[in-house]
Amino acid sequence: MTLTEAFNEFTKSDKFKEIAKQKDSLGGKYRVYLTRFRTGQLKAGAIAELLLANGYEIRANRVTKKNKRS
Repeated sequence: MTLTEAFNEFTKSDKFKEIAKQKDSLGGKYRVYLTRFRTGQLKAGAIAELLLANGYEIRANRVTKKNKRS
């Protein structure tokens, strides 16, 4: 699963929706993150930070380039 897929899944969860409804600074932060994600302005680091803070585990594998010659 990619970071964007995981963030989409997280934004659809009840936990995210409950926090985003709050009228405090944390709720505002989540609403801003959602808006920036939808417009394509939220970077991978911010997505990873939010996912880690909410119990997600992130593993990164080294990317291998494939030769275009066959």
